[in-house]
Amino acid sequence: MEENHSVAIIGDNPEALLLSVLYAEAGISNYLVGPFGDDGRTHANRPGLEEALWLLGIFKKSGKIRITPDYHRLPLSQVRTLILTTHASGPDQTNELEMTIRNLAPELAFGTSIAFAGLCKPRYTSAVVKSTMEKHGGLKIGVDMTLYYIPLFWAGERIREFKEKRKVLAGFDDAVSTAFQKELLRVFPTLSLTSTVEVAEASGLYSAVSREVARALELELAKMSEAHGVNYDEVLELCRDSRITLTERSNPVPERESIGTSIALSSSQRRNGPRLVRAAHCINGEYQSQIVDMIRRALSRCGYPFRRSRVAIIGTDGLLKNPWSKPESLPIIESLRKRGARISLYPGETGSQPWAQMVGDHARVESSLLRAVAEANCTVVALPKSSTIELDANQIANEMNRPGAICDLTRVLEASNVEKAGLFYTTIGRGTLDE
Repeated sequence: MEENHSVAIIGDNPEALLLSVLYAEAGISNYLVGPFGDDGRTHANRPGLEEALWLLGIFKKSGKIRITPDYHRLPLSQVRTLILTTHASGPDQTNELEMTIRNLAPELAFGTSIAFAGLCKPRYTSAVVKSTMEKHGGLKIGVDMTLYYIPLFWAGERIREFKEKRKVLAGFDDAVSTAFQKELLRVFPTLSLTSTVEVAEASGLYSAVSREVARALELELAKMSEAHGVNYDEVLELCRDSRITLTERSNPVPERESIGTSIALSSSQRRNGPRLVRAAHCINGEYQSQIVDMIRRALSRCGYPFRRSRVAIIGTDGLLKNPWSKPESLPIIESLRKRGARISLYPGETGSQPWAQMVGDHARVESSLLRAVAEANCTVVALPKSSTIELDANQIANEMNRPGAICDLTRVLEASNVEKAGLFYTTIGRGTLDE
């Protein structure tokens, strides 16, 4: 089985990459169909993806993973397990999935196990995946081949955490192949079965939606803290000590977080739809404008107008808009440019060349953190925790203009160290900004 690469994983999202690597790590060779070549794309300093890409390189060399850019080139007669990974979050994703199934279905071998892995609304797998497969393949699900659903979603965690999170598997008509179940258990040790596909679909969707609702609550409470001159981080610490439950601060992955609510809202009437989910979706959509407003107030605190101020952005954590497979310039760069700011960007370890092409002349892209912050009036920190070693408050202060401000989005700097270095420190939820 392993020598024949009888497993094929198709998708252009992080889940496809992570699945392929975890299969190979479990000793199961596989084809990976998707845009995972050495194209220089940035991955926003996501440790889980960077680790997966590193493992992908190793498994490619060993032959455990064979990357195939086009599923038309798959030897489908040899494939015994086919996994389709995508999230049915809009018409484009749905249309692309249907077209893929239409093209694959006639060529699938008798007895193939097919799994749809991703987020979708309840009954989507039956209405779209199952019906399209049977209509265009001429084989009946449950008789000639088996179809499963796995609510798979990567929320930005490291690969080990992603592997160990509880996974759910559901089959149609309670038909779950023992062989396929054993195969998945080698990949996901916490795999469990659920009664129906619809229940599994709902569990994955609701879990993703709850994360974005919690994120929206976090932003709302942080804004309230700012309005009352209260430090939200201190509130969280006190709540932990007093056993009061509040949402924890997290580094956002907004382009991922919105997938669940997009699916939930697309399947409901506006008048009678989930109002809390809609509100959360809108609140999280305002995150970028909240950052811009924080920068404005920080500059004002230091006596600078927006126009002609120098703003340095170091890192891109939480600032990306598009899905992982289609990176583009940061929306915040356009917002700051429209207000007349002069922008420099240090993207982090991902390298400056891809970003230089994406942002064009809207920002100066630097391969050095200190060059990026040179003569800046305000520095926006959006580096992940893993990059803390790069940051030295005194070195940054020596390069920046005085007075200067630090807007620490990912909380990787100590406020006291920044203030000792002579800079003003703020972050979302820190109620110390004077209007």
